[in-house]
Amino acid sequence: MNAAQFGRYFLEFALLYPGAYLCLAPLREHLTAPRRTFGIAAGLVTVICAVCAGVCSVLEVPSNYFLLPILIVAFWLLRWRAAPGVSVTQTAFLFAIAAVMLAVCSLLAAVLNARAETGNHEAVSLASTAVIALALSVVLSTIFTFTAVRWSAWLLGEYHGEAFWQSAWPLPAIYAAFLIFCMPRDSAIVLINRIMIIAVLAVSISLLGIFLLLYEMYRVAMEYTRNTRLDRENQLLAVESRRYMELRAYMDQTRSLRHDFRQHLHVISGLTEAGELEELKSYLRQYEDELNDARPTLCANPAVDALAGHYDSDARQKGIPVEWKLELPKRLPLPEADLCTLLGNLLENAVFASQKLPPDERQVRVMARMLSPAMLGIVVENRYDGVLKKQKGILHSTKHEGQGIGLVSIHTTVQKYHGNLTVETENNVFRANVLLNL
Repeated sequence: MNAAQFGRYFLEFALLYPGAYLCLAPLREHLTAPRRTFGIAAGLVTVICAVCAGVCSVLEVPSNYFLLPILIVAFWLLRWRAAPGVSVTQTAFLFAIAAVMLAVCSLLAAVLNARAETGNHEAVSLASTAVIALALSVVLSTIFTFTAVRWSAWLLGEYHGEAFWQSAWPLPAIYAAFLIFCMPRDSAIVLINRIMIIAVLAVSISLLGIFLLLYEMYRVAMEYTRNTRLDRENQLLAVESRRYMELRAYMDQTRSLRHDFRQHLHVISGLTEAGELEELKSYLRQYEDELNDARPTLCANPAVDALAGHYDSDARQKGIPVEWKLELPKRLPLPEADLCTLLGNLLENAVFASQKLPPDERQVRVMARMLSPAMLGIVVENRYDGVLKKQKGILHSTKHEGQGIGLVSIHTTVQKYHGNLTVETENNVFRANVLLNL
């Protein structure tokens, strides 16, 4: 084996180092043991570079022969270390962006060093070309660390619309394949007329286009997420406002009852002295009914109590009995808006599903309690008509086509707290179990 030739091949494959970084950096918060993963990646890249460089050096074949196998293995390794909450399409998007960066660096290096490469008739490029590609990859990785990596990390953490990711990843993947196809087979062609300048400008402008596209995706997703969050907070405020008005009405009613209580005592005293026991019992029953009209407190936490009171009233008006067991403290270890958004969407789906059943089959059960100081458990159970809409294992809304906003909101909140959502369907009973790590 020629040591110099081995080194040149190794330098060509060394682009995998910045490629691995660009794949893993946005996933830092979604990796299994991040530090260990980066160490494993560095070791595996070194082994792949050494093995492929050795085989290419012995067989004297271009490094492109190993391109497809390396991509398949690298993608599988990335999926292996990614957390279960990261979808295949999200991984494919990050992988495609990294592939674009490496393809740009390789193509620019081949164009910029074309004059030196015209005298190279070997299957491997010159060491200077590989060094230029590595230098470009380091510069691009540095720029992307403070821009695209941060944008991608935010998208992974905050935006979970599967349709968005399904439509996002093919564009950079196709562009990366196009750049690889544009690699010049004969370096001398690049030196004809102004082809070198045109090639450098074209690749640079297209790279800027990908960069701007990623920024636009980030900006649009951030604005959509912000508007969605504001809508949810407005809904919660509306529920709390309604609950406040109801409480004011109850307070006014209680004040009136207290004011009239003295008159009731006179009546009770008169009936007792007269020995009218039956009349006294009837009068007390009427008075007791008046006192029992007020709705009881369902939860110690005011915000959750307001939400539960709203859906309890709504369900009762629709003839749906609700069994509440909300054992939550007055102060929660998480923002009330997050919990109310999650619980509200679960309750809305449960009430909607119950309306499709005959009145005697309707039933909703709601349980929520702190399983530990750092874990919150929620169970919402309801009977339903047995009809579920699923696509690729993902529940979809039965109100309209596609995955409902409420379902996306539930998954977003669960993933925000690195929790777990499981759905059980048995004997026409739908049960959503949620665990949140606080």
